[in-house]
Amino acid sequence: MSVNEVRKPTAPIEFEIRNTNNSTDPLSSTSATFVLGNEDHTLGNALRHILLERTDVRFAGYAVPHPSEPVVQVRVQTKPRKIGEQPKAIEVLKSASQTLSDVCDLLTQKIEEAIPEVQAERAMFSQEEDADEEVDDYANEDGVYDEGEGL
Repeated sequence: MSVNEVRKPTAPIEFEIRNTNNSTDPLSSTSATFVLGNEDHTLGNALRHILLERTDVRFAGYAVPHPSEPVVQVRVQTKPRKIGEQPKAIEVLKSASQTLSDVCDLLTQKIEEAIPEVQAERAMFSQEEDADEEVDDYANEDGVYDEGEGL
């Protein structure tokens, strides 16, 4: 390994559910902490934002326990949609993840649609700059055009 080579640490786990309301099955829990390996604030904050927009979420938050450890913990607590009908935390997280994926797909599509327009604007701007430089070639160092030269 050379001096300038940097090794990005990998997380010891990819995904883990930590049950927080002491039920025997963490998949049926309405409150849980999800540990996502090899992720950081980018995913944690985006998921938290999507989760907090939902009406069936009482609490959503995230934490990165240590900056050198590539792990993000996402905490979700759900609340009843109707009397007696409370969604499971894992279902809400899956739904929020799908929503986030859809938003990313839409953003990618919009960027790809805008690329030709931006390239055309840059080409036009570049041509205008080239034309301005040609005119400036006839000016003296003070930016004043001499009567006898060029123009």
